Amino acid sequence: MYQVDDTPKTIHLYVVREEEKQPSVMLPMLAALFCIGAIIGVTYYSALHPVYTHKTLTVPAIVLPPQEFIASVPVIPTGVKTYPATYAHGVLTITNGSIISQTLPASFKFLTNRGVEIVTDSSVFVPPGDASGYGYAAVNAHAGNPGKNGNISALAINQVIGSSVYIRNLSAFSGGKDIYSVTVITAQDRSVATAKARDALLTLSIGLHYPCSEAVSVSKVVVSISWRCQMLTYHIPAFYHVTGVRISGKNLLISVWFAPRPIRYWAK
Repeated sequence: MYQVDDTPKTIHLYVVREEEKQPSVMLPMLAALFCIGAIIGVTYYSALHPVYTHKTLTVPAIVLPPQEFIASVPVIPTGVKTYPATYAHGVLTITNGSIISQTLPASFKFLTNRGVEIVTDSSVFVPPGDASGYGYAAVNAHAGNPGKNGNISALAINQVIGSSVYIRNLSAFSGGKDIYSVTVITAQDRSVATAKARDALLTLSIGLHYPCSEAVSVSKVVVSISWRCQMLTYHIPAFYHVTGVRISGKNLLISVWFAPRPIRYWAK
């Protein structure tokens, strides 16, 4: 048998309070940073890709005083006209000291002291000489080849046929010209100058206006064009950005774009 010890004992009991768990602050901070980043991203994207509205406005045209614009452009010749060489012409004087008449045929040829050929235009009858003097005749002649070489000086021909017929040119031949070309103004040249003048007027008359009235003056070397234009203007709010304007009678059709103002919603 076991014997129970009845001696009283003292038991000490200590109660220890557990430490409270601190809540984590990282998750709310991360959520807040994510929200701020999303807001910044949306704002930046909206700034780079704004939403615009396009619209066509009809506004009355405001008439301004008319203006006149003038442009003058020289006509530059590009055409070429060629003139052929021409023959020199003159007169041959023929004297006959013989008592026998002489006849020279047409196209009878002579050579000058420099080898220029001279040809008679027609046949010529030369009467005989007598006690009163020599028989006399004259005949028209021309140079055998075209060009200025045929312009022979006086007495370039001084020849004797037989023993009594003398042929001379008492005056110089003239009219011989070499082939030559000159520039001339063509209808196309005037058209080109007119187009350039109108292009210059388009630059000068920049601005809104009705179709201009035109006056054209064409001289030999210059094309002058004047435009008289009725200028216009208009008034629209400053926040509109204009992309195009068309005239429709007394009104203007204005194509614009703008960023619409944000709509505010009020909530309690």
